[in-house]
Parts: sequence; C-alpha cells; structure tokens
Amino acid sequence: MRLLLPVLLLVLPFGCGGGGSGASPAPPAPTPTTCPIPIAKASPSFAADLLPALQSSCGSAATSCHGGGAPTGHVIYSGTAAEIHARLVNGVPASAPAGQGWLLVKPGDPAHSWLLEKVTKDQPGGSGYGTRMPQAAPNLCQATVDTLTAWINAGAPAN
Repeated sequence: MRLLLPVLLLVLPFGCGGGGSGASPAPPAPTPTTCPIPIAKASPSFAADLLPALQSSCGSAATSCHGGGAPTGHVIYSGTAAEIHARLVNGVPASAPAGQGWLLVKPGDPAHSWLLEKVTKDQPGGSGYGTRMPQAAPNLCQATVDTLTAWINAGAPAN
C-alpha cells in the first residue's frame, strides 16, 4: 500500500488529461474554404452566415490579408460583427474605379457593391483594379455568392 500511493499520485494527473496546468488545449482553427455556405440562403444573417463565410474565405487572423492590426488587404474582417458591418456597408472602397458609384456594400444594389464585384470578376472594375478574391485560392462557390447577393438585395441588414 505504501508503494501504491506514490505511484497513484504520480500517474493520476496524466490519466485525467494533463500535467496539472488546468488549461485545456485550444480548439483547432477552422479550415479555410472557398465554399463556406454550400447551400444558398434566401434570407441570410450577417453575423451568423456572411461574417463567418467571409472570415473563413478571406481571413480575420493576424496572419491573413484581411485581418490583424496591419492587414495587406483594403478590407478588415477582424473585430466584432457590428464593427465589420459598419466598415463594409456604405464604405468607400480603396481600389475601385472612381465616379462609378461603387461602395464596399451598397444596400439593395449588388451591381455597385465592390465586395461582390471582387469575388465574382477576374478583373473587377476593369483592368487595373486588382484581381478576383480570395487571391491565390479557388473562386467562392456559387451558393456563397448567391447568399451574399441575397443579403445585399435585402438591404445588407446588420442582423
């Protein structure tokens, strides 16, 4: 019995999932995808549907083009849903052709929403305005594009 007690005290912490630090391992990061919404949604929510889709396709982490404190992309997808919505809806794009009525997201007007133009055209806005997003990745799937379009058509609500 005297020998069993020290062995149990030594083995017990490891058998219970750790070395006694009390911290659980961090959950794995979501896998980036270009089809985050595989079935189009007619009435999408910005916070529940579109923001996670944009973040998984375009990034929100410190090491991505559109995240962290010094993103290389012109649009930032890190922050709260309200902050990101405020930056997107009626925001002026940094790289769109001038004088054509572009906004990052123009509520009710997908044809003048630069975000939609950037994810659907190989040469958004014509030659000289960058490339299709997500850059160096497959195009967004049609269901995701359709969901984004439905949200813009509905007035781009902050739901």
